Amino acid sequence: SDEDIVDTLMKDLLPSAVSAFGNAQVVDSWVGRYPGAVSWFAPGTFNKRPALQGVPESISNMVCAGDWVRMGDQEHGAKGLCQERAYVSGLQAGNLLLNRENVGKEHPVLQVRKDEPQFEA
Repeated sequence: SDEDIVDTLMKDLLPSAVSAFGNAQVVDSWVGRYPGAVSWFAPGTFNKRPALQGVPESISNMVCAGDWVRMGDQEHGAKGLCQERAYVSGLQAGNLLLNRENVGKEHPVLQVRKDEPQFEA
């Protein structure tokens, strides 16, 4: 239900990212549902997607980001196509460039919580 989604967000997800959110109270909420509002790729095309790492042997300062990239060892959370995966792949891509160029500080990537029962295989 919408209430369950808001409850999970407020009690579990937000406080685990920023502890101060543990004291926040919901004044108003709305849960948007957008069926069919995601990208779809044909079955069997996973290996044709670009790798997060790009091709470091050829172009050392190029990486790929988006929910559609293959993340290899840096795979994180949902394997499907979603905004969260796109965001995390952007962080991972930035971290790769920082490491390759030996500049700056990596942005930490939080681990995701275990899948909910309805999503477990």
